[in-house]
Amino acid sequence: MKKLLILALIILVSAFSFPQGGNINVTFQVDMSVQIIEGNFVIGTCSAVVRGDFQMDAGDTLGNWQGNLFQLTDVDGDSIYTGIFSFAQNFSGTTYSFAYVIVNPGLSDIWEGQSRHFTLSPPSVVNPIVLFNDDWGTIITEVTNTLNFTADISSILGVGINNAFDPFQDSLLVMGLDWDNLGKNVVGNRRMENNDPFNPGIYTTTLTVTNGSAAPNGIGDSTKWKFLALPENRFTNSGWEYGADRWHIYQPDGANISLPVIVPRIIPYVGLLDHTVDLTINVDMTGAHNIYNGEPIPINSIENVIITGSAQFLGMYSFLPPVPPPCYCIDDTTQGYIKVLTHSNGNIWTFNTTIQVGEPCGVIEYQFGVTYPGYDTINGVNASILNELDYPDKHDLILLNSATSIIRNNNFGDLFGPYNVEKIENSIPVNYTLEQNYPNPFNPVTKIRYGIPEQTNVRLTVYNLLGEEIEILFTGEQRAGVYEATFDANNLSSGIYFYTLQTDKYKFTRKMMLLK
Repeated sequence: MKKLLILALIILVSAFSFPQGGNINVTFQVDMSVQIIEGNFVIGTCSAVVRGDFQMDAGDTLGNWQGNLFQLTDVDGDSIYTGIFSFAQNFSGTTYSFAYVIVNPGLSDIWEGQSRHFTLSPPSVVNPIVLFNDDWGTIITEVTNTLNFTADISSILGVGINNAFDPFQDSLLVMGLDWDNLGKNVVGNRRMENNDPFNPGIYTTTLTVTNGSAAPNGIGDSTKWKFLALPENRFTNSGWEYGADRWHIYQPDGANISLPVIVPRIIPYVGLLDHTVDLTINVDMTGAHNIYNGEPIPINSIENVIITGSAQFLGMYSFLPPVPPPCYCIDDTTQGYIKVLTHSNGNIWTFNTTIQVGEPCGVIEYQFGVTYPGYDTINGVNASILNELDYPDKHDLILLNSATSIIRNNNFGDLFGPYNVEKIENSIPVNYTLEQNYPNPFNPVTKIRYGIPEQTNVRLTVYNLLGEEIEILFTGEQRAGVYEATFDANNLSSGIYFYTLQTDKYKFTRKMMLLK
């Protein structure tokens, strides 16, 4: 009511104070209450301004649609920011466009997603109060969950340069939970601790988290997180876990959840390769599509399937002189930017090479491409030979000194697969299960059975003792049922391996033994 009285007084004064040829006052007013709640507008730090094509006519010598000259204020603390600015009478009848803007020093400005309009007319113009960006906000049902994390890093204790992971100088942290406004108010020590002298590789911590504005429903919504090892220069990938983010699905308010023991996908830096490694990379072209037009690739018309990656033995793009810059075409083979695969059988193309001593260990990224008639003129323009994956997606393999040979199977356009998993029962299990593989010990093929009581995302992965990802047996969405995966370890050496089942809600890990 106080705000309305002030505006009425302004209009009344304007009507009687400005004779013909005087100024016309224009009032701008925007409600920032929702932006304050959502954290986009911090009182005392942010400011609200109006910008538009009226600015020069209102006296801004620097131009339209810029700057902070037309700043709005909230004099009575009701979250409605107001400004009154004068225009010369001779602009009467002109229609202007404008938008409200949030200015946060050191960060990018936040603009409304649409333009607003007013027509200058005497004695004054009062633009209606509007919510910034017409955002009415979202009703958020907040829940707070307590998460108990347990990580098993036994396989990477002392395996890297200078004994990384070294409990006396390295740290393992739980990062995220509050990324992208999916969560907030993370309380607890992100740095995990080993409190069991009999199990030096077991690290634990407890964190509480409340769902954020991007997870407004609370129960059933989710937030993402990952492990991070520090200092970053002692680990590959700057200490971050490889692969997809991990997710927590919010449970009822006050829930205390103990997550299953997790083997982090963290690799210590291990230096240079000290022996040669035989590498085979296969790609299945079944169902392949070109990313530039989404159309199927005519397999019977394929001329070449190529590979390029982050290591020279896979082909690696370089822009350093005197090497000519790449053309992103089949001619790049002459400079070693790309390698050509061999058509082995059916829809499978294969690349074989020997990785030489001295190659940096760690994660190697790569992608495929394909040539066929017209591939380079899709949509009437030149199209790159790198027509498999959108940036920044890449396939990857982990190169460590423990490997003597690596076989990597891929689907063109798919970061995972192909898979050898089948549904063996139509009944719906009561609980999530991951059974012991059979036979165990095995040589070289074994079966892994698991059950899911509801439709969920599933990822079934095999790791070695160092935590290296050996093979993804399945990743994707599956309906409720009992499934069985086949794991062929023909190219692996005898030893202990782990297999992990990860779903939207649970994660399980079991151990198996390969004896040859």
